[in-house]
Amino acid sequence: MAGSTLRMGIRPAFFMSTAKGILGIALLLALTAGDLSAQRRHGSSPLDTLGEEVSQAEGLEILNTFRRLGIAGDFRLSFKLEVRPRKDKTRIVSGVLLGTQSQYGPLSRIDIALEPADVTERGNLVPAKVKRLLLQNGIFANALEMNSWEPDREEARLIESDAFFEKLAGSDFTIFDLLMPFSFWQEFKYEGRTTMRSRPTHVFSLYPPEGDKALRERISRVKIYLDEEFNALNRVEIYDGSEELAKTITVVAFKIVDGQGVLSQVDVRNELTRDKTRFRVQDAAIGVDVPDWVFEPEGLERDIYGTELARLQAPAKEQEVE
Repeated sequence: MAGSTLRMGIRPAFFMSTAKGILGIALLLALTAGDLSAQRRHGSSPLDTLGEEVSQAEGLEILNTFRRLGIAGDFRLSFKLEVRPRKDKTRIVSGVLLGTQSQYGPLSRIDIALEPADVTERGNLVPAKVKRLLLQNGIFANALEMNSWEPDREEARLIESDAFFEKLAGSDFTIFDLLMPFSFWQEFKYEGRTTMRSRPTHVFSLYPPEGDKALRERISRVKIYLDEEFNALNRVEIYDGSEELAKTITVVAFKIVDGQGVLSQVDVRNELTRDKTRFRVQDAAIGVDVPDWVFEPEGLERDIYGTELARLQAPAKEQEVE
């Protein structure tokens, strides 16, 4: 699964297309109210086709539309990971994400503060321990990492595909969840149309590449649910090599930033341990001016978390004077 490292990035699905306008956002806010990990309602529409023979060509068109979704320009998200083990106390981990677009696809730099900055009894500053990630989604999905507590490391490290499933900051989020390489897997089955929370929804099963034996031993398929009207991803189910549901990723809430819908809360649930991690956006800005070095491998030598870059805001729009 690892590929070219000429340019790195991520397609995090934190944004949805604005083609449908603000009304569509309002509708999605209504349908996502509450905990979306609750039981789904199927078969409440005569137009539902789940379980029937459906057109795979039509499914490919729907899937390709979803794959093309993205946001133009640079953006910034400040977020918190709420790590919620079923048998332990909740732990909060902070981070920041900067994203952009390039000819190779969406790019993203993510800094996660594994340990916040502190001050010793003598008043000396102890810098935060920051994991820095540079991610790229698409056909050549790959990832680089560098840690702030390894100052002598000369270059970023390529994260091999077998490490995509390691937990980030002790949470149930992984590189695999962030990269979503399954979005571009070529083998798929369009399951049909169903009704989820009174909304028409397309269901797809996506299968790992034949040539990646190790991946196919770990994952048998990934099932995704796409809102029919907005092509918005609202649920992901990851099945292990034994066809058992291993993880569920659920979109819980949106917020509107500069007229665009930003996913403000995403829950990841480990179906084996029942542990949960909540990704919660604290602050978002679209149309910011991110320096080019942020999205280069060499940029991993510098922190974003705890710097002015972590607080970038879009420039104020000038009002016309009549």
